Amino acid sequence: MMGSHSGPATIGALLLIASLPATAQDFAELLELRRVKETLALSQVPEPDLSQVPAVDAQRLRDYRALTANALDHAAEPMQAQLAANTYGDLCARYLHYELHEAAAVCLEQLRELAPADFQWTYFKLLLNIALGDLEAARTSAEEALAIRPDDPPTLIRLAELHVAAGDVDAAETAYEAAIAAYPESATARIGLGYIALERGDPAQALQIFQEVAASQPEGSEANHHVGLAYRALGDADRTAEAWRLNRDVLIPMYDPLLERLRPLEEDVTLPLDRAVAAAADGDHERAVALYEEILSANETDDEAHFRLAGSLLATGDGQDGERHLRRAIALNPEHPGAHFALAMFLAREGRRAEGARHLERAADLVPGNLSWRLQRAQMRAASGNTTGAIEELEQIVALDPGMVEARRMLSAVLVGAGRTEEAAVQLQALVALTPDDLQARFNLGLMHFESGRYAEARLTLDETLGRFPGDVATRHLLARLLAVSPDDAVRDGARAVELAQSVVDEQPALDHLETLAMAMAEAGRFDDAVTWQQRALEAERQAAGGNSPQRLDRLALYRARQPLRAP
Repeated sequence: MMGSHSGPATIGALLLIASLPATAQDFAELLELRRVKETLALSQVPEPDLSQVPAVDAQRLRDYRALTANALDHAAEPMQAQLAANTYGDLCARYLHYELHEAAAVCLEQLRELAPADFQWTYFKLLLNIALGDLEAARTSAEEALAIRPDDPPTLIRLAELHVAAGDVDAAETAYEAAIAAYPESATARIGLGYIALERGDPAQALQIFQEVAASQPEGSEANHHVGLAYRALGDADRTAEAWRLNRDVLIPMYDPLLERLRPLEEDVTLPLDRAVAAAADGDHERAVALYEEILSANETDDEAHFRLAGSLLATGDGQDGERHLRRAIALNPEHPGAHFALAMFLAREGRRAEGARHLERAADLVPGNLSWRLQRAQMRAASGNTTGAIEELEQIVALDPGMVEARRMLSAVLVGAGRTEEAAVQLQALVALTPDDLQARFNLGLMHFESGRYAEARLTLDETLGRFPGDVATRHLLARLLAVSPDDAVRDGARAVELAQSVVDEQPALDHLETLAMAMAEAGRFDDAVTWQQRALEAERQAAGGNSPQRLDRLALYRARQPLRAP
């Protein structure tokens, strides 16, 4: 437990060994499956009333909900968990599209909990609040979305419109200008500034803005209607009428890529895809492969079909073709996060860790809100010796999700390994607060306090740990040694140290345990017994190593001189 080589590096190794699974694959399974299945609870999403939805679409929504439930139930490995999360997100987007607001609200909150820094779910919550007419909640959602992506033009435009509705013209102008700075081609934002000018009584400025927009739009654009409004404010009736005659109600398009996800998919594409995903969720990967190949025969450039086909191929053990389709998906769409992640996990299992790490870095960059991917990236960085990069990543994860136990556990381990014990203590204390019954976290905190010379804190932590886990041998042993050798007089307790150390030796007469009992005997003033137990420790060491260490021989001499040990 605590031999002659203990120190910060030893603690770091101890923490890492206790905290991390053996392989990236194991780690992914532990993390992805737990977080996806615990967070995405479809049973909590109310069954929507589909009576106002066209019959065909209503049946497809019912089928897609069943498909989503299947995907979650059958997720038994990391890629299946990721696909289940993707399917859940698709279902939520469909609820939002069909204005099934109650169901959309619940599933959006779950998705935001799963990926708090994933912009799309917060943006969709903004759209939901606007649709519900809750302008105050919509402004809050817009601000939360901008905290994730500060220069997003659609969010800035919608925030500006909300400010206009609230009568805050100055704030609206600021938001419109920020949208134009981020996306100068935004006609929507420029029209908004024109209305700000009208609101402030400057129709000439408004006219200039509206005319510039109209000149950039196709013939008959509704921008001509705005031009007419400016002329009317200037008192020019003839030009007002002329501008309005030019208006053919051709809408000014608003740049908003995420709205594309809310558009219904074409039936001839969706149905084969739905059947393929359903087959994969049921474990019928042979049928899924055939259906995905059918989709690709019609459209070989469908990166999502390549990605999902790869998942079924890998599930059947066809790694070569699975890898090929993952690489094809990435070639078609270099920003496909799921394909990068799946390829990273496959390469790690194949022992090609350096290349796998590159794809994991890319996946986590593409979806910064996927904290489980980022946690695995931190693990890979730490394993490759990039301690600074691992700490930086873990600190960001903890800031985004303070309750993410795995991140705090890993961060505390890496910090201790780097010798940053004060920062590690903060993480371990937070971990104990989050998981009061986490024996390993409590023990590690006590060990760290002991090794760093914070003896009173170590005793308090270990006493609390032993109170919760009286049968734990490691805690009894560490506390016995602390009570025996602490340089702090207020912390030592020889009699209790003997009691604890004797119970440990009775259960496990290991070398370190024998020596701790000798230390406890010396602290209790029983030096003859201390000599006896130290001699037994030396005999155990000789049998194991063929000789004795100078430190242990020195301790025997110390006890023979009737002096206790004060060197933890």
